[in-house]
Amino acid sequence: MLPKQLSLTDGTIVKQCPTDKPLYCSKQGRFYSLHNAILTDDGWMLSEIKPNHTPNAPSLKDGRCHSNYPIMRQFGKQLCHKLMALTWIGPRPFYQAQDGRKLPMEIDHLNGDIRDWSLDNLQYVTPAENRKRAKLLRILRSIGRDPRKMTRDELLSFFSHYDFGNPDARMEYEMTHHCEC
Repeated sequence: MLPKQLSLTDGTIVKQCPTDKPLYCSKQGRFYSLHNAILTDDGWMLSEIKPNHTPNAPSLKDGRCHSNYPIMRQFGKQLCHKLMALTWIGPRPFYQAQDGRKLPMEIDHLNGDIRDWSLDNLQYVTPAENRKRAKLLRILRSIGRDPRKMTRDELLSFFSHYDFGNPDARMEYEMTHHCEC
């Protein structure tokens, strides 16, 4: 039986991913294999595995594809952000749709960068919230802010505080954050 959590020689904690083959990942979004693993007095030495960046690779059961989302091809063509969320956050929760159906939540990349699947950049949200956040990220970029340089707390505060359906909110944000827009 494989341990669910390991400590690497550099102090990084990795958890076992829910895959058929042994795969571990860190909170920073790095994946590791047990192939050629070595246990030392300071912890485990594991081989890092790089994900595959295959544009337009079919990854859904119905043949649709997640364009440009990195996958772990050798581990069942799993999407990296889904593996990270399942491993560190837990199973995908459900929400109650307006028509009464229970639907799975989506994984949001807080800073909008689909190649950043670190734990700090992922969160389960409803599809409506995910679309709203995508619009807010476009507004951030349009006023000269790079969401990839913002912390998780700054982004979550921004998402909860600013309603850009209100024209005064954008002006308020620009003034308080000294944007040259």
